[in-house]
Amino acid sequence: MGGHSRAGIALILSILCLGSTWAQEKAPVEYAWEDPTKIKTAEICQSCHASEYDVWFKTTHARGFKTLHRKKAAETIAEKMGFHLIKRESLCLTCHYTPIIKNDTLRAVSGVSCESCHGAAADWIDIHNNYGGKGFTWENETPEHKRQRIEQSRELGMRRPSDMYAVAARCFQCHTVPDERLVNVGGHGTGSSDFEYVTWSQGEMRHNFYQSFLTGDGTVNAERSATRKRVMYVLGRALDVEYSLRGLAVAKEKKRYFKAMSRRLRTAGSEVRAIQATVEIPEVVEILALVKQAKKVPGNETDLLAQADRIGEWIKLFLDRSDGSELAALDPLVRGESPPPPEQPVAEPTPATASSAASATGAGSDPSTTPPTSEGATAAATPPAKTGAGATKPPSSAKAAAKRPAVQAVVGAFKTHIRPKATFESIGPGKCGSCHRHETQSTWWFEDAHYASADPFLEQNPENVALARRYGLSADDMAKGTAVCMDCHGTVVTGKEHREVSDGVGCEGCHGPAASYLKPHQKGERELGVQRPGYVDALKLGMLELRDASVRAKTCADCHYITDERLLSAGHKSGADFDYIEGMKQISHWEREVTLSVQAMTKAFAAELSARGPVPKVRLATEVVDRQPEATAPASAQATPAASAKPTTRSRPRTTSTSQSKPKAVRPQVPAPRPVDPISVPDPEAVNPVSLPPFPEIDESMPIEDVLLLLKQRLELLNQIVREKSEKRP
Repeated sequence: MGGHSRAGIALILSILCLGSTWAQEKAPVEYAWEDPTKIKTAEICQSCHASEYDVWFKTTHARGFKTLHRKKAAETIAEKMGFHLIKRESLCLTCHYTPIIKNDTLRAVSGVSCESCHGAAADWIDIHNNYGGKGFTWENETPEHKRQRIEQSRELGMRRPSDMYAVAARCFQCHTVPDERLVNVGGHGTGSSDFEYVTWSQGEMRHNFYQSFLTGDGTVNAERSATRKRVMYVLGRALDVEYSLRGLAVAKEKKRYFKAMSRRLRTAGSEVRAIQATVEIPEVVEILALVKQAKKVPGNETDLLAQADRIGEWIKLFLDRSDGSELAALDPLVRGESPPPPEQPVAEPTPATASSAASATGAGSDPSTTPPTSEGATAAATPPAKTGAGATKPPSSAKAAAKRPAVQAVVGAFKTHIRPKATFESIGPGKCGSCHRHETQSTWWFEDAHYASADPFLEQNPENVALARRYGLSADDMAKGTAVCMDCHGTVVTGKEHREVSDGVGCEGCHGPAASYLKPHQKGERELGVQRPGYVDALKLGMLELRDASVRAKTCADCHYITDERLLSAGHKSGADFDYIEGMKQISHWEREVTLSVQAMTKAFAAELSARGPVPKVRLATEVVDRQPEATAPASAQATPAASAKPTTRSRPRTTSTSQSKPKAVRPQVPAPRPVDPISVPDPEAVNPVSLPPFPEIDESMPIEDVLLLLKQRLELLNQIVREKSEKRP
């Protein structure tokens, strides 16, 4: 009996081990960036680098060895991925630990440590600290031996602090979470959304004792110089683009991972464009051109990796060429500040109108408004001058000019907001999406229409461009945080209002700007629900109480019910027929059932719409407003990139560029306005009853463009009258 029992146990253990192998789907050696057989451990490094070790021991990297595997989120992810032990032969070893081989098993020996960043040391440790044999120290080492020592240690796998690209790239290998299955199946976060290389490397991770070692007792942890930080800043932002593209390359399905990487690439690109708008850097021009050329679709691994490789080469060329002395204009960006917005010509301001709007997120009128044109006015706007192949010829005679119909101008005040401005700061949805607690909500958001609400503006959809131009915005400005469009269609991050947004309507669009409540709201166990200390604190710091029907109604109606005269006149739909109750069902992403009844919500929405009043009836604009000339990107940021100055140590990657330029501060050029775009007809409530005037005379001297404009206006009037009559029928 005992023999049979032992045999049974052995069989069960064999099955369990086999099952574990099937679940993991990878050989253990693949769970380590560095060769686990060549790890010497942080304690060996400590013998010489005591100050650096002391810093490391207090970091999140080191502490994770004792805490990470005990977290519920880590256990859940490991279970979904099929790993029974987080610290042994699991994918978690790749980025959260320093693994070694012990008793023929891959296991963690520490958290992320020295060799995670500087390379497994067995081959080079006795070379990098050998100054020439007995009697030689770093003080009397010969230049030739130093050169050979550095070169040989590098060849054997050491990433030296001076190897800026290699060291920084190692950070992005993990902080971008480049594993589709880990995100889509395991529910892992989609990467460190706020990873900015200077800030993170010069924070708790800073261990720069080298100069102090040379001149003193080796205990002074020095900050990097301003010039070095500038180079590091460009390096980090560019690497974020490169590794976002690498992450995108491994995506096979258009699911959460692909969309998160697409979002990361867009955000990283925005930061790089901000650099280029401040200082013209030839290599950055090339990087942006490569990103624009990339076909960003699932299953395009070969092409995307090739583009990423080329971007990496341009980054290295920049590092070879620049010492940061010419990049002083980047200092505000390096400090985390926003540079002054570019100067743009605007219409002369007129007195603002008062507004009684108020909100839980903020109150007060929009100071950027101008008095609206009265509803019965007949104001006309002269069409902007056209140039180029599609230019409209002026009438050939005074008679023809007199026959041209008056153009219907947009009415209402020009605004940058239609919702009351928030009193708290916004940070964007990245922090929420990268949190393990909101994995379910993040997955939902990537599939919801709110996620893509800014895309038509970023992609310059013709209909959006036409409406924006009738409102008074250029195609290049309508996706910026200062545009009224992004008040409801995008997420405007505080401090980055003058840039294009990176996201559609994110978490903060409904839950309130999160900068102040992000950390406090995490306190306490989730099971406590609304009684959780973090939830109570967050409500005082800008988070909206969406369990309150009136708060929820106002939050939705602020954007889904349009009563702004200028938007309506420009052709925007009013949303008067929007079904809020059905909308609530479509965006359900809450874990606990909300106790609000349909009756309560219906009543709350009705009260909110009643308080806002009916949709005003305004005339439809038929021409753009020449309020401010369109601005284009600097010449260096156009599709055909400018070449960088020739590097002295590397050959240049293939490029289409020919010119050379030195980095310098730049401002956008201001070209002539674009030709008139076609218009779209709004809902009938946005148009006043109009009598049909006689059709103007047309003679052969009238340009064909004017004839087409007359026909278009006549068709719109006819359509309007028919619709109005049908509405009056019993």
